[in-house]
Amino acid sequence: MKPRLSFTLSLLALILVPALAFAQVNFPKNSYYVGMGDSVAAGEGAMPVTNGYVYRLYDEGVFGKKQEMDFSNIGIRGGRSWDLRDHQVPQVLCAEPEQRPTVVTITAGANDFFRGDQDLSSITKRVAQAVDLLLNNDGDLSLALGATQVLDPVLDPVTNTHRPCHALKNVTILVSNYYRLPHPVPAISEVLDLAVRGFDAGLRFWLQQVVVPSGSRVVVVDLYTPSRERQGLVTIQRRLGYNGPDDFDFHPTNLGHAFVAGEFKKAWNSLP
Repeated sequence: MKPRLSFTLSLLALILVPALAFAQVNFPKNSYYVGMGDSVAAGEGAMPVTNGYVYRLYDEGVFGKKQEMDFSNIGIRGGRSWDLRDHQVPQVLCAEPEQRPTVVTITAGANDFFRGDQDLSSITKRVAQAVDLLLNNDGDLSLALGATQVLDPVLDPVTNTHRPCHALKNVTILVSNYYRLPHPVPAISEVLDLAVRGFDAGLRFWLQQVVVPSGSRVVVVDLYTPSRERQGLVTIQRRLGYNGPDDFDFHPTNLGHAFVAGEFKKAWNSLP
């Protein structure tokens, strides 16, 4: 390489390196979106999973500009209402970063049913208890809800009994029901439809018992009603999504996750 060319390339590299180093700016954050729940929230069924509805809501800037918003998705495959209430909620409350969550989305409870728990009232009650803890953990918990014992607050893992972890303030929590599950066997499809509708009724009932502090909001996102006339939303209708009456995949397809994200967006945009 000629000396002059070598010198020119070296000079160019010196000029470009600072520009590349400062090209990405970490903007101050004033919002924080957290996705919580089961495999639907985790993105199962989408290809890639980052096409899941939680990631879509963040990537499309539904709750605010990405440059100004922190983001976490702690939804987990196989997660049940117990996991939401007893594990995910403590993670959210006790982490206590400088910017606390301002928006939370929740989809949870279906795994309880599919793993043999048919008590839809208790399943949805646990989901509502999770919401109550997020909102009221460091105050007088509002959600006794006829339980045999008062729900214990989430305590700091280090100081333990010394103080509960702080509840979220000025947060909007959007909790969804489930979409229609179009099983090809009519009798099973009817049972699943009754379960989804029962879940919706229980969720709405228990969430109405939660006292929502001033500045915060709780919204039920209805996925069931608008999904009834739609096709292709669930993997059971796609290749390898159905292998028999008891072997089927109920997760959303990419189209389904786009649909779910759209319903969350509608619910968000309808808020005053």
